[in-house]
Amino acid sequence: MDKRHAEIFHARAGNSVLAWSSAGSDLLAAANVLKEKIDSYDLGAFTTGDSVPREALLGSVVLMLKGMAVECLLKAMWVKRGNVLVADGRYCRVPGARDHDLPQLAAAVNFNVNSTEVAVLCRLSLFIAAGRYPIPKSAATFGEAGTTWSSSDEGVFDELAHRLNALLEDTV
Repeated sequence: MDKRHAEIFHARAGNSVLAWSSAGSDLLAAANVLKEKIDSYDLGAFTTGDSVPREALLGSVVLMLKGMAVECLLKAMWVKRGNVLVADGRYCRVPGARDHDLPQLAAAVNFNVNSTEVAVLCRLSLFIAAGRYPIPKSAATFGEAGTTWSSSDEGVFDELAHRLNALLEDTV
């Protein structure tokens, strides 16, 4: 494919609400499948010295996928509101939002979140990196990477994802 056609296809996909919302849905589906696998293990049945299956230890990866899904859904909102994410053959960040900073991204796309939701988005932002790298970029956030995730966080996340999907639903 020549450069001109590559740029055209890149811009079409990068500025497509459907592409971003589909990517978000795919990431959520992957997180749910992996979480079901993790939940199938009774970690309480293991004692010190037992070998724990690797699948049972992938909680940070599930949270990484959930964070990445929210990031894609928020970017879909950005595009839906008439903005672009690709121009001149390059990805453009959402102005006012750092990479993978979900609270900043939510604010930039005018997706209203309360303080509890902001806290969940902050933790998910950390897991976007913690799920793929052994350390964060800075020692200042090192202790935060192991942040806990509770069933109440799960409920807050589910509601956030539902609201985002509902806002995008008429597009897809």
